[in-house]
Amino acid sequence: MMKFTGEMDDDELPVTKKVMKWDYFNSDFAASQSKFEDVRDLCLKFEKEFIDLRPYMLEDPYTVSTVDKLPKVLDLFRHFHLRALPVIDPNHGLPVAILTRQDIFSYMSL
Repeated sequence: MMKFTGEMDDDELPVTKKVMKWDYFNSDFAASQSKFEDVRDLCLKFEKEFIDLRPYMLEDPYTVSTVDKLPKVLDLFRHFHLRALPVIDPNHGLPVAILTRQDIFSYMSL
């Protein structure tokens, strides 16, 4: 598997021309769970395929560092109505965790 690093990835794997509409990803608002057999069959059917998610990704998401204080994190969640924040290690710049609203709520007493 190749490691993707940024802009140069477009040379090796050009961005998909056929892009699905955004509402395709938001059609199941109830977030109902699929049956295991359905998911397994779908994975087996397309096991050799790749999915190009770059057209749907945020290029520069809000992030926090492992040394940031809780008030800063709370301000980001509140101000930008975020659901999750990537946590980056400042020493090497790699992601180490994803902080969600549920993580914050379980930590704080409401």
